[in-house]
Amino acid sequence: MPKEFMSYDHPIEIVENDVLIVSVVGSDGSYFMWQKGLTEEVGSDDGVYFEFNDQINGRHNQVTECTVTNNGIHVVLASGKSEQFNFPSQFDKYQELRAGLNKVYAEHGGIVEFSI
Repeated sequence: MPKEFMSYDHPIEIVENDVLIVSVVGSDGSYFMWQKGLTEEVGSDDGVYFEFNDQINGRHNQVTECTVTNNGIHVVLASGKSEQFNFPSQFDKYQELRAGLNKVYAEHGGIVEFSI
């Protein structure tokens, strides 16, 4: 099957060791990843961890705005910088992404906006 007709096969949302993980991966290896502890033992009081493209870019509570469109995700960081993730052409998991990000930011209203 030609690549442009293949479905996006990276899992959007997983729970591992009581940590909710929501992530997207680009065809070039770029990624956005959010993590939220679901119990006190794994940091439920620490807030939302966000990482992009490299572990060195990961921090808790650094996303102040997150906008999801048909083309990708745009985030504004607490530092004032912004980052953009472009969906691969075969991306077809918008509803899963919406559900996952809504869980991650359930206690932080107003950060995520969907313009799909």
